[in-house]
Amino acid sequence: MSLTQQLREAIAGSGVTLYRVAKDTGIPYAVVHRFANGERSINLETADRLAEFFGMHLTRPKRIARRGK
Repeated sequence: MSLTQQLREAIAGSGVTLYRVAKDTGIPYAVVHRFANGERSINLETADRLAEFFGMHLTRPKRIARRGK
């Protein structure tokens, strides 16, 4: 599952209003609304703010496969 999908599911399943997410993260409401509804993508900084708000952490896999080797 992609980070985008995980963030959208966190927003939808949180029970927190989009207004509250926007206000608490400092992300404009329109950005949160359009992202949550699949109408736009977000940049890395916005994804980081949302992930922090929902207590999500990006982890590195134990081993990264190299391409072409």
